[in-house]
Formats: sequence, C-alpha cells, structure tokens
Amino acid sequence: MSVLYAYAAAGAAVGAVWAFGADMPAWEHALRVLVIVLCVSVAGRLIAPRLARTGRAPLDRGLFLGLVAAKVLLVAVALLVDWAAGLWFSEPALITAGFLFVLVTLGGPVLHGRLTNGVPRPSC
Repeated sequence: MSVLYAYAAAGAAVGAVWAFGADMPAWEHALRVLVIVLCVSVAGRLIAPRLARTGRAPLDRGLFLGLVAAKVLLVAVALLVDWAAGLWFSEPALITAGFLFVLVTLGGPVLHGRLTNGVPRPSC
C-alpha cells in the first residue's frame, strides 16, 4: 500500500508541475518537466547506495533504468495528450495534468512491481 501512496504523491507532483506550467509552449514545458524528473531520478540514484548500506532500500539498477525510461515515455505521451486536448479544450494543461496524475498513480505501482520482481503488484 505504501507504494501506491508514493506513486499517488509523485503523480500529484508531476500533475501540479504540468498544470502550473500552462503559460508556456507545450514543448518547452515538456522539456522542463523532463529535466525535473530526470534530475530527481539522478539524485535518487546518487543516494541509493547510502540507503542500501543502511538497509533501508535495495540498490536495483534495473528498477532505476526502467523508471527513467518510463519517465521519458510519460513526458512524450503528456506532450501528445496536451496537443490533442488543445484541439477541443481551452485549458489543455489541466486535462494533461489530470491524465498524468491518474497514469502515474495507477500505472506506477504496476510498473514498479514488474521491474522489481516480474509480477505486477495490486494497485490498491
């Protein structure tokens, strides 16, 4: 259950960053979000050995690389959703932010489970 809460918090953060960046072009905003998530990933990778030594978190290269690839794909999909929503709605960033929140909250635990032990974990 804690994995679900962690991904819900991450989804809320990514959605909020996307929603608050609605005042700039979508491609520029997507690039900014990509830089943010990749910097967070690298920071997590840098502190992972320290956490692994203390026994608080295992060091798993496959999980790290899989999640980084998923983040890049997520930003590309968000850019596409933002463009498509812009065809019908006046505030596509809000639609995209909601989409990101749902996708990260529900898809994150499943992807995490597959990357850690090959079996999807239940999302609730």
